[in-house]
Amino acid sequence: MRRRLLAVTLAVTTLLVAAFAVPLALLVRDVARDRAITGAERDMAALAPVLAVDPDRELLDAAMALTAAGAEGRLSLWLADGSRLGEARPSDREAVALARAQRLAFSRTVGSDVDVYAPVVLSGGAVAVLRVHVPESRLHDGVTTAWSILAVLAVALLVLAVVATDRLARSVTRPAAELAATSRALASGDVTARAEVGGPPEIVEAGAALNVLADRIDELLVAERERVADLSHRLRTPLTALRLGAEGQGIQSLVNDVDRLEAEVTELIRSARRPLHDGVQVRCDLASVVEERVAFWGALADDDGRTWSCTISPPGPHVVRLTAADAAAAVDVLLGNVFAHTPEGTAYAVTVGRAGDRVQLTVGDAGPGFPPGGLLERGVSGAGSTGLGLDIVSSAARSAGGELRLEPSPLGGAAVVIDVPSADAP
Repeated sequence: MRRRLLAVTLAVTTLLVAAFAVPLALLVRDVARDRAITGAERDMAALAPVLAVDPDRELLDAAMALTAAGAEGRLSLWLADGSRLGEARPSDREAVALARAQRLAFSRTVGSDVDVYAPVVLSGGAVAVLRVHVPESRLHDGVTTAWSILAVLAVALLVLAVVATDRLARSVTRPAAELAATSRALASGDVTARAEVGGPPEIVEAGAALNVLADRIDELLVAERERVADLSHRLRTPLTALRLGAEGQGIQSLVNDVDRLEAEVTELIRSARRPLHDGVQVRCDLASVVEERVAFWGALADDDGRTWSCTISPPGPHVVRLTAADAAAAVDVLLGNVFAHTPEGTAYAVTVGRAGDRVQLTVGDAGPGFPPGGLLERGVSGAGSTGLGLDIVSSAARSAGGELRLEPSPLGGAAVVIDVPSADAP
């Protein structure tokens, strides 16, 4: 917008300058020409009384020398007897005869110069003719200087208009740019970003509306986190009762499962209460998280008659931008889906590998594969479940800067791939 304002201002100012400067320059030229011719006529008028009183040659020579044209050698005089005084430039006999016969003053253009003729009636009715030669330099005297001043003024006006427009444009574009920066900050997750209200009234109104919207979004997020936390906290009561009942009956494996579930509920509460801008730089070793969770599920797989494997290639840490809890939750969802949606005894394999600067976690099975439908849509399931599991995993992958893909498994069934950038990548 700033460039457009400058372009429009430059165009309009140029048109205005041209509309005034060009006619003014032509007027200056015409005024200089008229001034030069008027000066010639004034010199000739000064000699008329001398000619009428005493046509003595010496007196006439002295009178002619007193005029500006005579002093410069541009004045000629033809007496009634045909003799000539003054300028030695060749005469135009036709013009002299015309002035004497018509007894009228006139001017005639000679190349770039002008000759001015004037008849003077002497005593006895005889007619003398005066001629003043006006060279081009006299006709344009002062024109170049005046045009230079006009050009300087025109350029100064253009510069002043551009500078003023630029300052005006900055007063409009700077608040708009700050408003856009605040919008981008809000979009990136910085819920504390607020616009500095200033500038034109329209920008002020837009900034105030954006701040109100940001406040409202913050309130809604806080309310949502509190609702999730409250719901999660309400689950603790039945879990506690279940754990106490299991302890009373001595069922240690069930107690362990309840403890695990209670830990997940506690983590859910902590995550719900955590501000969005916290934990942006979190990291974990995905390989160690996978090994720990695969070992947990491996005991259940052995009881279920499932063949399973876990491969970390290359060995060593594979650091990603996820919390250990979020990574563990994603692995639990994927392995839980294998147990829930494939027949007993179905084999599965878990691998963690590298592809350039990206880390890939793949959970594949030898089951029937994925049913048709948009399984990655929240709430959509092809097996009668809630449809939230893969959405949770997909959200975790996106929060780490990656993605989730559904692919055929080398074991013949379905495979889910979490592809995220390594935390060591730039």
